[in-house]
Amino acid sequence: MSANINMATVLKRLEAVTSRLEDLYEHSGKPVPNIVDEPDPNANARAAAAAAARAPPPAPAQAQVVEDPPSVIAFDEQILKGKVQPFVQLTESFAPPFLVEQTKVVERLYTHVGGVIRIAAVCKKPDTKGFQSLLGDIQKDLEAVSAVKEANRKERDWMNHLSVLAEGAPAVGWIAVENKPAPHVSEMKDASQFYGNRIIKDFKEKDAKHVEWVRAHNALLDDMKKYVMEYHTTGLAWNPKGIALDAYSPPAAAGGGPPAPPPPPPPPAAPPALPATAASSAGGVAAVFAELNRGSEVTKGLRKVDKSEMTHKNPALRAASTVPSSTGPSAAPKKPVKPTKPHALMGKKPSKFALEGNKWMIEYQENESALTVENGELSQTVNLFGCKNSTVVIKGKVNAVTIVNCTKTSVLVESVISSVSVTNSPSFALQITGSAPTIQLDSTDSGQIYLSKDGLGVEITTAKCSSINVSLPVEGEEEGVFEEKAMPEMLLTTIKNGKLVTAVVEHVG
Repeated sequence: MSANINMATVLKRLEAVTSRLEDLYEHSGKPVPNIVDEPDPNANARAAAAAAARAPPPAPAQAQVVEDPPSVIAFDEQILKGKVQPFVQLTESFAPPFLVEQTKVVERLYTHVGGVIRIAAVCKKPDTKGFQSLLGDIQKDLEAVSAVKEANRKERDWMNHLSVLAEGAPAVGWIAVENKPAPHVSEMKDASQFYGNRIIKDFKEKDAKHVEWVRAHNALLDDMKKYVMEYHTTGLAWNPKGIALDAYSPPAAAGGGPPAPPPPPPPPAAPPALPATAASSAGGVAAVFAELNRGSEVTKGLRKVDKSEMTHKNPALRAASTVPSSTGPSAAPKKPVKPTKPHALMGKKPSKFALEGNKWMIEYQENESALTVENGELSQTVNLFGCKNSTVVIKGKVNAVTIVNCTKTSVLVESVISSVSVTNSPSFALQITGSAPTIQLDSTDSGQIYLSKDGLGVEITTAKCSSINVSLPVEGEEEGVFEEKAMPEMLLTTIKNGKLVTAVVEHVG
């Protein structure tokens, strides 16, 4: 009953409101709208606007995610994340700052290589000039790896570690090798493993982390070789249906590989030099230092002393109390004679790496990480002369190897028929993975010789040599484990029956 009363009350109030509205329209002179029969023409527009206002704002459009090609994903997962980053973490756990710095440069190097692989996956193969423009960062990283090694040559305990990275870093050069890039990775691994074997020998009984570090680096190069053989068998794989290199724009570093590290900070600016005039006005010691700061300008006003005025060349002048002043033509300063350059500053002779007949001529090579003689033959000889800070790999079986006037040169040879001769070549390193009947050393100091199990029958002759060590493989151990033995340097001579009898004094310990 109450509901009916309420509804009636509402209807009466609505009728009263309607009547009041009609009165207002009549007084204004406008016709009364028919609300029931004549629909408002703008009603649909107002209803749509109200619905749009009530609707939630549209979600922002998401950027289209382009899936990386398999070659890019494999490099990021297997090489960068699988090997490089754990290797950097291992280095940080025990190595000094300079070795960590070199390892960080290697990580940056592999990141830039991953960027080139990503570009090749979406672009057509460019011309030579365009491809060379992609290798600028990689070349700078390779130079930075070698620069860290050169800057820390005094760190003798870590020199082999620095050399492992410096010799192994050029393995990324496979991206510029056509036809068969995988063997290039193997060659760089052999060059770095030469120094890695030294680390294993030195730290096998001291600190296992060093051995783990060498094996982690070897595993990195092994996995990269497998990656190259699977995805880039005949060279860096470009996309024949891709875009031009000029049209490529690098994607944001949200997914895929890690972003390239920021460039190193610029070197601090040199402090400004004090003006010479301000310092000289202070007088006293400040004036003296101001004159010294002028450098070569301070000697411009000095007169060259003639030989006739030199007391050490004229005894008569030493007897007199004073030296007569020079007058006349002899007082004029003479033009100094330009001294000749010492031999060390002479122009460098051109390097040479060529097969002449049956002789490989390798001359004046400097700072070369891995010069390789491919497929050596039984009739060929390999001659090294005047090389410095270089590594030479000789594959196959050759007749003989000769090393003359080389400094800090490493030679890795498989097998030799006659002999290996080393003359006047300090700080050499020789590793024979096969066999050689004779090794001849003459006028050479500080040498390292590594022999394999097949080469233990070698005969080593020395003349005027010192600090020669021979590393022999340890029986029962894995490959690459050596035991170092020192070559005797002292001779004992006695006289028996009017003859000189000489015997070698063996080293003890």
